[in-house]
Formats: sequence, structure tokens, C-alpha cells
Amino acid sequence: MRVDPLQVLTKLAAAQNIPTRRVTPPFEGLDEFDYGLRRSLDPQFDWQEFGQLLLDNTPEQTLLFVEGTFELHFALFRIPDEENTVFLVGPWTFGQRSEKSRKWVKRHLGVAGESAVQEYYNGVKVLGANDFYSTIRVLVGMMFHEDELKVKQMKEFLPFQFLPDIRYFNEPKFQKDIPISMLEQRYESENRILEAVSRGDEEAAVEAMHQHSRFTYGGRFEGSLYQQKNRMIVFNTLLRKAIEPSKVHPYYIDAISSKYARIIEEADEVPEELMWQMVRDYCAYVRRYSLKEYSPAVQKVMNYVNLNVAEPLTLKSLAAMCFISPSYLSALFKQETGTTLIDYINTQRVNRAAQLLEHSSHAIAAVAEEVGILDVNYFTKIFKKTLGVTPTRYRREHKEK
Repeated sequence: MRVDPLQVLTKLAAAQNIPTRRVTPPFEGLDEFDYGLRRSLDPQFDWQEFGQLLLDNTPEQTLLFVEGTFELHFALFRIPDEENTVFLVGPWTFGQRSEKSRKWVKRHLGVAGESAVQEYYNGVKVLGANDFYSTIRVLVGMMFHEDELKVKQMKEFLPFQFLPDIRYFNEPKFQKDIPISMLEQRYESENRILEAVSRGDEEAAVEAMHQHSRFTYGGRFEGSLYQQKNRMIVFNTLLRKAIEPSKVHPYYIDAISSKYARIIEEADEVPEELMWQMVRDYCAYVRRYSLKEYSPAVQKVMNYVNLNVAEPLTLKSLAAMCFISPSYLSALFKQETGTTLIDYINTQRVNRAAQLLEHSSHAIAAVAEEVGILDVNYFTKIFKKTLGVTPTRYRREHKEK
């Protein structure tokens, strides 16, 4: 299998919460290259000129590591076989801003400008070593023939030199633009997480979480255990609402929401990893329980079966519940799910029985009865047909220790 180094670099950068982007005419979206810092400091900035400067000043077959005006670091190179295209990685930092940088910004941009720069700087990924440098060099080197790639480190790189008009910072509008811009970006990032969760797309949700982790909430959810728990409670509620449009039955939504509500309530500490686990679990719930692709009648039948496996379930009774004929329901169910209604009912009963066999000590006959099957021989037959082993063997292999 052929590895695409550019795709690997993009994924590794995303995992480190470091953005990447292609810079090519007409330079759409380039104003986001530094999380919108330059856009907020200078609303009149010429992005077309900036994009062209990046193209003109990035040599062929050269990987540039550059440091910008505000001690933000970037890597850029021309993509082989893509005309007029520079690949930009960054920004990231190597720690706190230097006192020299703070004084320079305050002298040139004033107190308001320094406050704005620091607000953005707080959300940039901090790398503690040069490992990322080495990774970039290896991956970019794979795109060129041996010994073709030159590597340069530059501090005074023309396109990244930046000095906006300080008069703008004395205007009342500037005092509003910075927090408004940060809020807009935070809400957009949050919505990307929720939209990915609503699809059950774990990879996209985790990537969006990496992007979102750079934002702060003005101290509201930091510090005390009470504040941290509030953050998790809010996040749990957002995830619960996010999966509702996916036609996950409220029974299942309530189950996972209540589970995490209890975990948060009983926690003596709230690890950051809990948010990531919540995202993964909610995505899994959508993949497992979403009925969005089915018609309302089939959704209703599947939900009823799932929640009432112990009840008598017949084609006739389920069709009557939907006010349609048994033959029509049978054909519709097979068309949409690829299986017969009877097979679906049996599968749900067997899956529920498997849970009971793992977590209880009830006799096999009692388990069969709990899932609506009174004939233990028939239960054993469909259990083995579905899971490949008898109920007794399944319990022996899966029983909780």
C-alpha cells in the first residue's frame, strides 16, 4: 500500500492540534492561517498580497522553518507537482512568550494589542521538543528524490513580518472585535464536534476536539472541582442533544446521558480524558442505535422490538401498531434492513440473552423466558444460529469473573 506523506503529515499535525492548509490562488480562507490573529489585529490586511508573498518567497525543493513576529512557528514548502501551491503547517510555539516579545508588542501595538496577542497565544499548541521538526523533515523528504530537499530555518522571513496600524487599537470597535472573534471561532469549533458526533463519525469528532482544545472559557470551567464538573455536565448535555436528530431512541440517549451524569457527580477529580471518552461513546451509540436511514414505520417497529424483547412479538401485532398490513410491513422491513422481521426479532432477543448470560446467574430456561422465548430448545437453536455457540458455552466463555 502506497503511503501519502502529505496525508500522514496532515493527520499527525491535527493530532498535535496544529493546523495545516494549502496556500494557492485565490487564497480562500488564508485569513485563518494563524487562528485569525492577523485578521483581528488588522481588518484591512491584504490577504491576496500576503498569499502571493508566500508563494514568491518559498523556494522550490526547500522546507522552511520560520518564526513570525509574535514568536509563532511555522513550516512551509512547495508541494511537488502542484503548481503555485505552498503547504503551510502551524502555528505552534516552544513555550511562553519571551519578555522581549511582550515589550516589543506593547511598545508597537499598545496595551490592548498586547492583550489581544496574548489571548491568541494562550490557545496555540506548545511543543516541548524538536521531535515535530524531525517528523516534518522526514515526511516532506519522502515527497522528493534523495538529497533534493533543502532545509532552512529563518527568523526574519518577509511574509511573516507584521506591524498593523496602532491607531486601530485605540478605537472602541477593537475592544469588541477580539472577544467576538474568539467566540465565533470557539462556537464554530464546538459545532464541528457536535455535527461529527451526530453522524457517529469518531475520527472527525476527535479531530474537531483537538482543534477545540485550544480555546479557553474565561476561567468559568477551570480551577475548582465544582467548575470542572459544570463543564462536563454542559458537555454531556450538548452531546445528548446532538444525537437526537440521528433518531436514536430517547431510551438509549437517557441511558448514556445518565451514565455520564453519575460518573461526573461521583467523581473526586475530573480528568480531561473523560471528555474524549464521552465523545467516543456517543459516536458509538449513534453507529449502534441510529435509525435515521429507515422509514418512520420501520423505525417504530425496530424501537418497539428493541425495548420489548420479552413481550409477544408477531408480524400481525407490529403491523397493526403501524396501521399497515402484515404483508406490507414484511416487505418494507426486508427492503430497508436486508433481513426479515422474524430474524431481526430473534437477533435482538439473542443479543439481550447474551448480556444476561454474562451478567447474571439465571438458569438458561429463565434467561430464555426473560427474552420472550418459552421453549428452551428453540432458544438454544436460534442462539447457536446467531452467535455460533450454545448458551451454556457462551456463558462459560464470557461470564464475568
